[in-house]
This record gives sequence, C-alpha cells and structure tokens, in this order.
Amino acid sequence: MNEQFTPYEIRLANEIADSLHDRDSIAMHLKYVRKYKEEFLRRVLQKVLSLDETKIRKSRAALYNFLINQGDKYGGAGY
Repeated sequence: MNEQFTPYEIRLANEIADSLHDRDSIAMHLKYVRKYKEEFLRRVLQKVLSLDETKIRKSRAALYNFLINQGDKYGGAGY
C-alpha cells in the first residue's frame, strides 16, 4: 500500500485530529482520510462536536472512532 499522503489528506487528518484534541492518533485519522469520503468524515465530526460534553462517556475522539466504525459496519460510510 502506498503510504505517501497528499498535502490535502494530511491537512484534513490534522484538522480532524485538532478538532478532537486527538493528536496522538494522527495515523488513524490519515487512514480514515484515505479510506472514507470527506463528506462522511465531516458529517461524523460535526455530529460528535455538536454533542454536549456531559453526554459523552469517554471522549469525543472515542465517539468519533466508534461512529466511523459503525458507519463502516452498517454501510453508511460512503467509500
């Protein structure tokens, strides 16, 4: 697999990681940017960021990861 990411992919992954305060998982975000459509990633990110912090059990990043995987599992991911 080609691990050379475009500047746009890197920028998008950094934007998502920064929004979620999840810089430690930048490799995962790069993988998601490569695998999924930007529209899907932004839709999930917007949903996670719109929730009240008290409604989130672990972290926004954990919820984002869960929702991405749920979308993948149930066909809402939009490759």
